[in-house]
Amino acid sequence: MVCCLNPNCENPQNPDGANFCLSCGTPLVSLLRNRYRIISPLGRGGFARTYIAEDIDKLNERCVVKQLVLSQFYGIQGSQAHQKATELFEQEAKRLKELAEHVQIPNLYAYFKEDEYLYLVQQFIEGQNLLQELKQQGVFDEAKIRDFLNDLLSVLVDIHQQQVIHRDIKPENIIRRQNDGKLVLIDFGVAKQKTEPTNTAIGTIIGSLGYAPIEQMQVGKVFPSSDIYSLGITCFHLLTNISPSTLWMKQGYGWTSSWRQHLTQPISQELEKILDKFLRENHEQRYQSAQAVLQDLNNLPPLSYTLAPTVIPPTLPSGSQPQNQHKLTRYLPQFSNSKLLSGAIIAGSGSSFLAIALISFLGTTWISSGLWLIILAGLVLIQSRPLLEKTYLIIIAIIANLLIVFTFRNLLTNNLLKSGLNGLLLVGLLVILAGLLTLIIVGVSEIINKLLSKYF
Repeated sequence: MVCCLNPNCENPQNPDGANFCLSCGTPLVSLLRNRYRIISPLGRGGFARTYIAEDIDKLNERCVVKQLVLSQFYGIQGSQAHQKATELFEQEAKRLKELAEHVQIPNLYAYFKEDEYLYLVQQFIEGQNLLQELKQQGVFDEAKIRDFLNDLLSVLVDIHQQQVIHRDIKPENIIRRQNDGKLVLIDFGVAKQKTEPTNTAIGTIIGSLGYAPIEQMQVGKVFPSSDIYSLGITCFHLLTNISPSTLWMKQGYGWTSSWRQHLTQPISQELEKILDKFLRENHEQRYQSAQAVLQDLNNLPPLSYTLAPTVIPPTLPSGSQPQNQHKLTRYLPQFSNSKLLSGAIIAGSGSSFLAIALISFLGTTWISSGLWLIILAGLVLIQSRPLLEKTYLIIIAIIANLLIVFTFRNLLTNNLLKSGLNGLLLVGLLVILAGLLTLIIVGVSEIINKLLSKYF
């Protein structure tokens, strides 16, 4: 296929061998700069269009070609908009060159003009952006937000040290790299050096509505805390799946003082305080550096109960939409946490010893069962665990002990604790068996959980 480079072409894909676009009639270019073969459109922004391409000098390695689009998007604004767009495009190339050493920022390969367009060629990052991930897999939980912040803040530390402010942090501009799961920050089209003078014309918007802080939108000034504000808004979007631009259009910046009311799942008070400081309207009241945020994140207490990491399917090439993707929903608790798993085993085996002792001394199964359940519930409920975990532990213990009692009810009618050494050995074996049954039940519940998550 040959891709038409007319930015206004509605159907740019053409068969091999075609000399003119079948849709718009524009002459087709088989190789840009005799090197880059354009495969398909990738995206479109305010003044640029991006394509997936192959570099024939690098064994057809994939790359991204960004094309500057000028008069088509600016109408009567004329040369002033033309000059500003060209300036921003050139600045993006410079920023990528300056930041080329960072493994979580795309490398710049080339910057050139051909025919009437400027082109920028950069590294292609295989993976999904976080907006795509959010749509496919649902809102982030606190564990995933913590991982997100730790990963991306390390990138901001480095770019801010080089006096660069990104100015457009949002889920679409963060890609989770497929081969290692690391986050890559892209689109430095409006990035700015702190030392550069502010010359944004009145009415010119730099950044994305809802994500850009008030100082950036109103007077064009930016600081490291401006990126931190946008990062906080990105966290809100990932936690709630609510577009900040929608809230901004209705309430301006006022909604950020009541952002908690939009949460669909609880997060810790400690993380809430950090996000509060992200979203302060006054830039002087926010975190002043990404390093300061990392320090507070590292001081957060560990999560006592986290969901398993979400598995990210590979991104389909050429921007095509994946089919039949299921949102991964957990129907049962996740027992990958070793403390929780050991708690389940202790509850199962310990409660079995309690059941044997009660049956041995009281004799009647019904009275023993009632008393056993009361004692078990009391011992579990006093533990400092979420209610869901406590309920699960009680259910696990009940199932394991029902299996033990009904399987060995003839043996349990005898007073095993007063049957000498053989009786005590038998009690020990039954307790161990209860622990093994608990482990099996937990494993079966995990298998059921995965099947439900996959097919429903």
